[in-house]
Amino acid sequence: MEQESIYKKIAVIGCGAAGGLASVMLVKNPYNKVTAFDIKEPFTTLLPTGGGRCNITNDEPDIKEFVKNYPRGEKFLLSVFSRFSQKDTRKLFEDLGIKTYVQSDNRVFPESNSSKKTVEILRSHLKCCNFQLKKEKVLKLEKEGTQYIIKTECNQYKFDTVILSAGGNTESFKLAKDMGHTIIEPKPALCALDISEKYLYKLSGITIKDAEVKVNKHKCNGDVLFAHKFITGPCIFKISSLTAYEQLPVEISLKLTSYTKEEIEDEIKNNSKKSIKNVFSKFAPESLINAILINNNIDGIKQIAQIKKQEKEILINSLIELKLHAEGRIKDSEIVTAGGVDLDEINPKTMESKLHKGLYIIGEMLNIDGFTGGFNLQNCWSGAYLSSKDIN
Repeated sequence: MEQESIYKKIAVIGCGAAGGLASVMLVKNPYNKVTAFDIKEPFTTLLPTGGGRCNITNDEPDIKEFVKNYPRGEKFLLSVFSRFSQKDTRKLFEDLGIKTYVQSDNRVFPESNSSKKTVEILRSHLKCCNFQLKKEKVLKLEKEGTQYIIKTECNQYKFDTVILSAGGNTESFKLAKDMGHTIIEPKPALCALDISEKYLYKLSGITIKDAEVKVNKHKCNGDVLFAHKFITGPCIFKISSLTAYEQLPVEISLKLTSYTKEEIEDEIKNNSKKSIKNVFSKFAPESLINAILINNNIDGIKQIAQIKKQEKEILINSLIELKLHAEGRIKDSEIVTAGGVDLDEINPKTMESKLHKGLYIIGEMLNIDGFTGGFNLQNCWSGAYLSSKDIN
């Protein structure tokens, strides 16, 4: 029993990206005994990332530019990333046996291009005597003196230190709230948007490359994908995050083409003998042009020379500023959650709670969310590193 006292007992609640890497870093210290609580295997949440390729991080070198990719948490992360950056992440992963490369869009992937192989390597670092996984649901977290009590559906445990990394969900937020932490109201982010324009419902699978999307004061560029009754894709995910706390319904302006109004009019003048449908299909997918023509009762078979002034204006305006109306966010389509533990209550140097010594909160449990492209995982890696470093 005397020998037991030399070990630090550490609980990691949630063993996804953040909790998993924290566990990997902690077990390197032989005097740590790490117990992870998760009903799934470690790093399971990594498997679908990057389309199954594991988008580890983003290679934007300027930290000030990097943090602009977080609608919430920018100032806090400036401090965090100055201590453990995307560059540090790549070095750490290489040390763990995972070499990476950078795509032309700055996204970073493992050389294997496989989330499965990446997870296998990360899990291999947890096959040691001072780590154990308990597939028990944590129901309660309490503090008793200097120790923490974890109550599960099966047992009760005592620990010296706890890392909360259970993701952005109601149950994990309750654990933090029970410890006195303030929870910023959770909202879905990076999600698809339901639209009311029924005439576009048959366009499932149509993609608009590098479209421009505007919602109120927000604007972004990227691919937009039409699906049955909703729109999705990187640009829509970004807009959904920027407007996560704005009331729906909301009007969306979608620019379908990079051509200016003057360039479109020149094309019309130079192709007077071609059909309306053929000319306008140069600027956007034909099926989308057909849907716009039918919705506005315009005969697309007519020659451009026969187009009425009002019809021309309708079509040009549709290309430059197609009006859509987002009625709601598609349930369960969100990739991350906006909201979570108030950042004012967390030390950005260590990720330790300012309310309780020995309690650390990392990953999606915090009021931090980023755009797609490796930004959300970088939040997890940095939090994992800083918390484990402080504990070690």
